[in-house]
Amino acid sequence: MSFADKIALVSLFVSLAALVVSVFAIVRANNTTSGSTIVALSEAFRQAWDRYFNAKPEQKSYELAELLNLLEIACAVYLEWSLSGNARKLIFDYLQRNLSELIKYKEISAEIEKKLLQDKDTFFYIKTFLRKNGAELKMIPLAWYQL
Repeated sequence: MSFADKIALVSLFVSLAALVVSVFAIVRANNTTSGSTIVALSEAFRQAWDRYFNAKPEQKSYELAELLNLLEIACAVYLEWSLSGNARKLIFDYLQRNLSELIKYKEISAEIEKKLLQDKDTFFYIKTFLRKNGAELKMIPLAWYQL
């Protein structure tokens, strides 16, 4: 083996090591970004729920719309695989539980149907999330899909 072959072999191993380190760094960065995203969503949801529960009766519909807009964003983030690892599991559980609870309450579901659903694209990502995970969720209102 010539000196040039030895240098080429060493370069190959260094390149492979650099590739492994790069992949590790990308995975760690993705997990860190997912963690930051879930913290931001958690705080946004805390504030949205607080505003909804403390709203005056004439503001309830507006605050429900804001809460659903935030749920729509979270569903879109989940569906495009922007989150990974534990953050993805956490947001799935949160969305599944909260959407299931919202659907259970007839007065909220009726308000969504009467006041907030404007066309077939309104809450598109929520409906897609519900459709893809419908086996775990109970009683998705048919009217949510019939615009």
